[in-house]
Amino acid sequence: MKTLLKTAATILLFIPLLSWADSISTELRSQQQSVIQTAKVRSAAVNQSYQSDVWFHSIDISLARDNNYNGYFHQLYVEFDADTDYAYRQVFAELSLTPDYGYERVYYTSSVFELRSQNSNDWLGIETDLQHQYPTNFYLLTIRIFDASTGYLLAEASGYDLSALDALTLEDYQRDQIQTSSSVEVSAGSTGIAMLIALCLLLFRSREQH
Repeated sequence: MKTLLKTAATILLFIPLLSWADSISTELRSQQQSVIQTAKVRSAAVNQSYQSDVWFHSIDISLARDNNYNGYFHQLYVEFDADTDYAYRQVFAELSLTPDYGYERVYYTSSVFELRSQNSNDWLGIETDLQHQYPTNFYLLTIRIFDASTGYLLAEASGYDLSALDALTLEDYQRDQIQTSSSVEVSAGSTGIAMLIALCLLLFRSREQH
């Protein structure tokens, strides 16, 4: 009896904890092949909200994977090359998405990487699959670069500065599904779980009586 109750309690405890990562990202460095073939934003002086001794030389954006063909994608690839007045500087990047409604959400913070003056071979690429919690919408992308030692903001660019970083048609993988004409829905709410436990108890008592 105690074993059965313990098992039922364990089921109830872990059901609310089931969750998935909101997004899955992969970093690509300058030593690897660039995913993007055509640059959407490429300029010797990219417009940006803030810059210090670090600035964005180029920012490339690519959207992919529209499973339900509604014009909204669940994969985002961002590649940027930043320059600095210093010969060498360690930094990290933070990327966020802001929908037309709602709040800005940081979806990725990079590992520490190096900027080497105005070298074009120190770019960083980040490929992200949005898994859930990203409703179908137009999103504004913001990229920030921070000093790795102090955490100070060094450079920032967003859709407010560059049109190519605004109105990105995105949705998460859960919403990017092809709908079929027939479906079977299975629900296991609190009432269903309670009934399952009750049936287990009745079965256990029936076995005890025999």
